[in-house]
Amino acid sequence: MNKFLSGFIAGAALLAASAAQATVVNFDNLNAGGKLASIAANNPYAGLSWSSSWYLGDTAVAGYGNGAHSGANFLANGFGVNNLGISSADPFSFGGAWFATPDTNGSKASWVNISAFDSANQLIGSTGNVAIGSSYAFIPAAFSNVARLSITRDKGWFVMDDLSFSRGAAVPEPGSLALLGLGAAALGWTRRRARKAI
Repeated sequence: MNKFLSGFIAGAALLAASAAQATVVNFDNLNAGGKLASIAANNPYAGLSWSSSWYLGDTAVAGYGNGAHSGANFLANGFGVNNLGISSADPFSFGGAWFATPDTNGSKASWVNISAFDSANQLIGSTGNVAIGSSYAFIPAAFSNVARLSITRDKGWFVMDDLSFSRGAAVPEPGSLALLGLGAAALGWTRRRARKAI
């Protein structure tokens, strides 16, 4: 019984260790230089490809003093562009990102919508239209097997920071969970049998 228990615990630990670790992309290791400039020149950045309509900036840019959620750097949407993309040849799981509207006097977005697509360009899911304002708000998502994200808004400007994603399975597969459950049931059955034998 001890061998069975140790094998079960080792299997559970291996399963837990195989879960993907989240990466938070905060753009702070890039040099924005006090202006807004397309991030596409840095592709692939953090293992992701960013459409040319994403602009890297820092809090020194006029009207963007509140632009960063953490550190000093952030991404802003390009003027007149409603569809911003983030893609990868290797599927990833998307956990969400922080969004706000900048302090600039220009037009500001009132909502953003994040849609995820797989490698066959099939829609995986969407957050729907989520309201944003001058204070950062986290827009959560739980999209797996993502090849491309599309971010839209109603109008005007928004900023994004601290995007969370991971490679590999974000959660154990159902088959692995079933095996773990069977192992737990077998452990319980073995213990009951041992008690009856005493």
